Amino acid sequence: MELRVEKLTKQYGSKIAVDQIDLCLTRGVYGLLGANGAGKTTLMRLLCDIQTPTAGEVLYDNQEIQQMGEKYRNLLGYLPQDFGYYPEFSAYKFMLYISAVKGLSRGYARQRSLELLDTVGLLEVKDKKIKTFSGGMKQRLGIAQAMLNNPRILILDEPTAGLDPKERVRFRNLISSFAANKIVLLSTHIVSDVEYIASQILVMKNGRLIHSGKPEEIIRTIQGRVWECRATSDLVGQISASFDVINLRNEGEETILRLLADDSPMPGAREAAPNLEDLYMYYFNDEEGREKHVGTDKI
Repeated sequence: MELRVEKLTKQYGSKIAVDQIDLCLTRGVYGLLGANGAGKTTLMRLLCDIQTPTAGEVLYDNQEIQQMGEKYRNLLGYLPQDFGYYPEFSAYKFMLYISAVKGLSRGYARQRSLELLDTVGLLEVKDKKIKTFSGGMKQRLGIAQAMLNNPRILILDEPTAGLDPKERVRFRNLISSFAANKIVLLSTHIVSDVEYIASQILVMKNGRLIHSGKPEEIIRTIQGRVWECRATSDLVGQISASFDVINLRNEGEETILRLLADDSPMPGAREAAPNLEDLYMYYFNDEEGREKHVGTDKI
């Protein structure tokens, strides 16, 4: 089972949303990281055959997905960032409706719907209207509907956006439980959503795939650029102006700062082991999209 992308490009007028991406996905969980506007949603819509590429192609087991048509869609489960639902429908009625849209038999649809509602913790409220659900409950219903046809490819676009930490953990666990023998692509800008469940990380910026690999491999690319240092309160502002500060905490009269710099930023600074959040900040701290700069001035 292989989903392969070759020179995939999507252009809207003068804007290139996806820029000549090459990618090969096999069984496993892939975390797609990128800031808002990086092109993640466009890439996923291309993989779902919802949009037509300007150039390049997407192949499933060496077959072009547009030529496969319905056969490909039957292999696919998709949860968009804002999945559509009928607020007056109950959860169970909605599942049966989506089953009908997917062409599932009535008997299988009933059995599968109840099974999935139980799995995502919504069986007891299956007859409640969706409009009464919390954000987390709606997202759980979203992944349940995406799993109705037991897809081989599961694509999830920002599935935990807006959820509280408890619901995010629950949702990540659900994704892990569904991931066996599937290609799972999870798009997010929340690093912790993929840090523990993704076996491969894809980093996307300005429409291009700038890194791909195991978490420990891509984290290694910023080795030697993450530092921890202690500073008095009068120096914190100066340090923050000169460097990208990832986080800081107060300890008595001193502040402990974790920051990005190409070289030791000040006497006594200690090189820190980088993590996935550091890598995200290294590439995406500049929300306006200007070229990333890591300060090298010394304090």
